[in-house]
Amino acid sequence: AAANLGPSSRRKREKGGGQDGTSTALYVDRRKSKVWNYYTKLGDAYVECNVCKKQLSFHNSTTTMREHLVRKHSIRDTLLSQLKDDQTSESDYAAQENAAKRSRQTPPESSLYHAASCSEPRTDVILELVLEMIFRDLHPLSMVKDKGFGLLLGYLEPSFTLPSLVQLSSMLWHRYNVVKQHLERYLQTAQAIVVCVEFWVSQLSQTYLTVTASFIDGEWRRARCVMETQQVHEDQAEGDLGEKLQAVLSEFGLSSKSVFCVMHDSPRSTAANSQQLKNAYGWSSLCCAARTLHLCI
Repeated sequence: AAANLGPSSRRKREKGGGQDGTSTALYVDRRKSKVWNYYTKLGDAYVECNVCKKQLSFHNSTTTMREHLVRKHSIRDTLLSQLKDDQTSESDYAAQENAAKRSRQTPPESSLYHAASCSEPRTDVILELVLEMIFRDLHPLSMVKDKGFGLLLGYLEPSFTLPSLVQLSSMLWHRYNVVKQHLERYLQTAQAIVVCVEFWVSQLSQTYLTVTASFIDGEWRRARCVMETQQVHEDQAEGDLGEKLQAVLSEFGLSSKSVFCVMHDSPRSTAANSQQLKNAYGWSSLCCAARTLHLCI
């Protein structure tokens, strides 16, 4: 949901435009400085380096963040000049482009290919990009062990060695926890949410439950956030739905009173759970209009 925010609203939030101040960390104007490509903001006063996971104090200035990239990760010179896009003139970009063209036109000293050693900072960046590819495109962790992926990575960076699947899994869990903290703070800004319940079956015939929160945020934008996807047993999929939803809400620090209604994905689910949810939690139930119309047709 945070990705759908407009740049003007993000600037307002970064300057403290939130009413209660809790959601300021979610709105960062990344157009101001591309240094934010290397950092994740944690709360109002801290940021975390995506390369080494070190947390730094943040006081509405990226100076410390830039210095950390230079000292710790040797990200300097050309890269930092590109990061300072708000301070670089068009002539500087033209000079860099001409230099790059000249370097491409210069013939190599030897026709043999010499693989440059993979420095530690570059190794960290490659690893972060691999993780980004896995969770952004929903790839399994086992993809990094596939032969085709290994051949591609070996050609692009011959000296790079991927960590074990256990290490990759640990790093992904860390990423997940950071994003979950951001989402938890964002959900706290909602006056009321609609909990959408969807049961679906995978290609391996396993039944899953996806719980989604839909609400209008403080900027009057429609937000839709996936809170959890969990595997459920087919014969007990809808039996304890209220307990499942209450557990998901508790994970994000939300009370049952924050739920405006529960949206079901089928009339069957609505009929089976509406009375129980009403009696136990006071939640009203509605069936998805699109699904109902589809069944009618």
